[in-house]
Amino acid sequence: MQNKAMTKGLIARSLVRLAATKSLDKITIQEIAADCGLTKTTFYNHFRDKYDLIVWAYAEPVRKIMGRLGSGDCSVDDAILDIVRYFDENRKFILNALQNTSGQNYFLHHVARIHYAVLREFVTRGHGSGAGRPSPKLEVLMKLYAYGTVQMVCEWLLDGTPIPAEEFTAFLEAGIPEELKPLLYPAQVDDLPKS
Repeated sequence: MQNKAMTKGLIARSLVRLAATKSLDKITIQEIAADCGLTKTTFYNHFRDKYDLIVWAYAEPVRKIMGRLGSGDCSVDDAILDIVRYFDENRKFILNALQNTSGQNYFLHHVARIHYAVLREFVTRGHGSGAGRPSPKLEVLMKLYAYGTVQMVCEWLLDGTPIPAEEFTAFLEAGIPEELKPLLYPAQVDDLPKS
């Protein structure tokens, strides 16, 4: 299993490297395979197509960042900042994916779905009060926040990031819906004075 993950990572790094100098819609599977010293067959053993790889190359690092949540060494604020930094550090790949994958909405849609799924998993995994299946209202609020923040981060990148990552992260944190805050910051809620 680890060998499969290592191979997928190798293929993804090749894609990101190639995307720094060439439009994603012009990069072929043959080029990706050659860049990482593998065959096309090996590529297809791990990914359905180039677009499956593009989404995985984005999703895997984000899942790793968000997977640290609740472990004690990563707060929600840390995770948001790490994701913003990931976007900033991988700007060429992200912008290339936004601009050259069956239209901007293809990649953006997958990114938003990934962020929502990770947020929902964190909330339902038992981190924070009220863990379990979220109410319909909370589901909508989580989707609004996940999809909205992804859109804002993409616009931040497309605008050339005139705001530093740390300052931009503070804006994203300020936009967390009130009903979601107790689930993301349970210790802070517990520390509030009781009336």
